[in-house]
Amino acid sequence: MDEPPVQQRPRLVRVLDEDPDLAHRLDEHEAQVAARQTVGILESVRPGSWRPIPVAHGKCLFGGLVLDGLLVRELTIAGSVSAELLGAGDLVLPEDADQTVPFVGTQTAWTALEPTRVAWLDAPFAAALRRWPELGAALLERSERRFSRLAVLQAIGQFTRVDDRVLTLLWHLAERWGRVRTDEIVVPVRLTHKAIARLVGARRPSVTTAIGVLARRGLVERRADGAWLLRGPPPESMRSLPATASPWGEGRTGAPGLAQLRDDGLHAADDGGTARAALRRARHPSPATRS
Repeated sequence: MDEPPVQQRPRLVRVLDEDPDLAHRLDEHEAQVAARQTVGILESVRPGSWRPIPVAHGKCLFGGLVLDGLLVRELTIAGSVSAELLGAGDLVLPEDADQTVPFVGTQTAWTALEPTRVAWLDAPFAAALRRWPELGAALLERSERRFSRLAVLQAIGQFTRVDDRVLTLLWHLAERWGRVRTDEIVVPVRLTHKAIARLVGARRPSVTTAIGVLARRGLVERRADGAWLLRGPPPESMRSLPATASPWGEGRTGAPGLAQLRDDGLHAADDGGTARAALRRARHPSPATRS
């Protein structure tokens, strides 16, 4: 008779020992005390395809904090793919944390680009939050930081010239991963032309051409190990580009460029709720509806 598999006990990790900046709102003494009591459940991720644990797993109340390594999250809509890089300090939500039913169908894929460790924050972390709510504020800061980086990537993807997109992306990555030398900055991240194309929303041949232009201008160089060298100052020319007129206000009338409109002919109580609720009912009908 086969013996049941041995259940391994979850490995715990002291979150603030791994990420002391999370306690930046605490004084030195409180930070030392918090470091002993703020623990997470460690997941070691091997390179390759990966999926965040689901909410039903029961060990991810506050999501996962990336301790080290490198992840990429790709979102696909009708063959168009966007990508986001995540590293140490980023927060990852459980796989099914968002239960909304989208009108626009998407597919999400995660890949670990190197060995990565994630600390899932659950009940032990909640106990620490009751004594040190500043840790919760720090998590919100991390979320806002991730949203800001996504907005930067979105803006980069709207540049007309692909060489401007590539150069700005590399400097954007240098803010986080760059190492300063005497006359250059090293970005120790191996990025292929295809990966850069995915990040800036361009085609690989266009990126190859753009990198050639930037290399001839002496602005970038790719080392043999795949790292990137940035020379000269950051692209100040980007800051001098003329700002486009804001679409959020009509200059002549002062009316907002975007506003929610009320249709007095429809009432949520009459039509069974919002369109999103109707779509959810259509996809998951109740037993009474099916009968």
